[in-house]
Amino acid sequence: MKSFSISISPKWTLAALVLVLFCASLQAQERGNVAKDQFSLATVCGDYGAIATYGANVARALGFEVMDGHGGITGAATVNQPGPSDTTRSISKIGISGTYNVDATGAGTMNLVIALPGGGSANVVEDFVITKTKVINGVLIATEIQDMQRVPSAVIDDSSLVIHTYTLRRVLKSCVSGH
Repeated sequence: MKSFSISISPKWTLAALVLVLFCASLQAQERGNVAKDQFSLATVCGDYGAIATYGANVARALGFEVMDGHGGITGAATVNQPGPSDTTRSISKIGISGTYNVDATGAGTMNLVIALPGGGSANVVEDFVITKTKVINGVLIATEIQDMQRVPSAVIDDSSLVIHTYTLRRVLKSCVSGH
């Protein structure tokens, strides 16, 4: 039986390593581009915990918003705000309903109607960006959203900027089972 040996030069080893790393880099970049193209209404779908901060922590709201993956929003919150005197706080409940849209970059707007204590309502527009996502059953779902309201607070008597953080609490079955 004849035996033979193959000798591989260090140059070929280096070339093969560079080729493998290049292909891996292209594959990772391609996956990143696919994810960017997948942002849509369906990405924002689930039951989100909603935390609002008014101005420099003048008031706070804790609540939830259910976003249906088709552009609809419903929810509610409890707001803790300054009371009638400097030493008191006022707790009130608000309702939330409206619509949202999302562009291919993961940015969007919410057009909301806020049901105020006492029976009144206010319209607000919020600009948002999806900051974290997760693929669940093959569907890209936003797990965190950050936003800022375009107009001063409609809830408290203050000209404060209102910002929200939305964190996915649970995925609705309709979000991942074929809209």
